[in-house]
Amino acid sequence: MTSFFNLNKTLTRPKIRIANRILLIDVIAIVVALLYEVYQGQLETQTPVAISLLFSIFVGIVAFILFSRNSEHIFVSDSYRLIPTSDTNLFSANLLSSFIAMIYVGLAQLVLYLVTLIPYWGQFGSAFKTTMHFLYQSSNKAHFAMNVTLSIISAIVLAVVALLFFWTSISLIHLTGYTLTNFLPDARQKFFRFVLYIAVVVAFGYIYSVFANRTNDIMEHFHLFEGMSSNLYANLFLASLYLIVFGLLESIGIVYLLKKWVETEN
Repeated sequence: MTSFFNLNKTLTRPKIRIANRILLIDVIAIVVALLYEVYQGQLETQTPVAISLLFSIFVGIVAFILFSRNSEHIFVSDSYRLIPTSDTNLFSANLLSSFIAMIYVGLAQLVLYLVTLIPYWGQFGSAFKTTMHFLYQSSNKAHFAMNVTLSIISAIVLAVVALLFFWTSISLIHLTGYTLTNFLPDARQKFFRFVLYIAVVVAFGYIYSVFANRTNDIMEHFHLFEGMSSNLYANLFLASLYLIVFGLLESIGIVYLLKKWVETEN
């Protein structure tokens, strides 16, 4: 039985290679954009960090899509499905490897931010101090440091949970559509798979909207949290909790499909 650590390392390696290619293109694009700004005579102190921030949006989207594509391929590839491990371990290691690769991309982007921020550091520091002073004056001064710290932590937690939730949702939609098309004739599987994916996405969207509306009602009317509802970090932590619960339910569905219905394509 392959250990979870070795399995995770095996699944992480190709995603890190994908991440390195994305980051290389990102760096080249930033350099080309800066050279163009120099050529145009429009280079200012904030230009490098502005370009870096703009490109990071595309980097994040592309990384998410490519990691998702790689993860979904693993579920139907005999090269991975025949590894002597449980479906639960395969799903967990696959999800964790995508998360590690995304963290790697995020840290690399942070380094790029800091490097491109160097020419703008003096003005950035002044703007940051002004913003923090404004927040301090308009908030509870006695608990300002704690509120800011908890708000940052809760925002990070929500971002992480939301990322994992999106991946579990994509996997469940993909495996559900894949399972349903296995009952169809081979000649029309591609067409029906496309139609089924649309139907499954719409169905999951509807289920999620119902769930979101119900959780919103709970957050507004559940008296236990009523006194905390004005705090940003409390609402963020609650949102994370609901996504965790829903993500765990999706994970159970994914493991069930892997065990009972999903076979390799090769």
